[in-house]
Amino acid sequence: MRYLNPWTLVVVAAVTAAVGWSINHVVSGAQQSLLILPWVSLVAELGAGVVVGYLGLRLRVYRDPEKGAARRTDPARRKPYDPVWAVGTAAAAQAIAYYGALCTGWHAGLLVDQVALLAVRSTQQPLWQCVAQVAAGVVLMVLGWIVEKSCRLPPDDPDAEEETPYPGRRDPYATGEGGYARHE
Repeated sequence: MRYLNPWTLVVVAAVTAAVGWSINHVVSGAQQSLLILPWVSLVAELGAGVVVGYLGLRLRVYRDPEKGAARRTDPARRKPYDPVWAVGTAAAAQAIAYYGALCTGWHAGLLVDQVALLAVRSTQQPLWQCVAQVAAGVVLMVLGWIVEKSCRLPPDDPDAEEETPYPGRRDPYATGEGGYARHE
């Protein structure tokens, strides 16, 4: 799994904005409805953001016990660390960051078109829906990026792999692979 790059998220948002603006022109020329997510989708986005934020916070408290509650620093009361849980949290954080980039870009492209219609339209609800979706997308992008960064092992901990129940590969080829992964 590769780490998130903020510039990649910006490029995804920019390309999606161009595509959203173009498709909106095609659809509006055919007098179809706007392709804006409804207000209720903000509730789902908020829920996903809360879940990923909570998972990232739990992982950060475990990884940095001096920043967490005092009871977590007691080694006898700490639950064992599961690196698979951290990988799942990192994957969810990356997914929510990319979703935020897509949502931001798409609705920013539609927002450009909606701003041009300010003087013509009597209702401004589509404009405010686009603004809300762009804001939610930016929040999800930033949240996903922060949570994904908190899933990394600290670089100043050389024994980090030895302390986990899954110490990683010490040999170039793990035993039991049967030669399938070898490039001989």
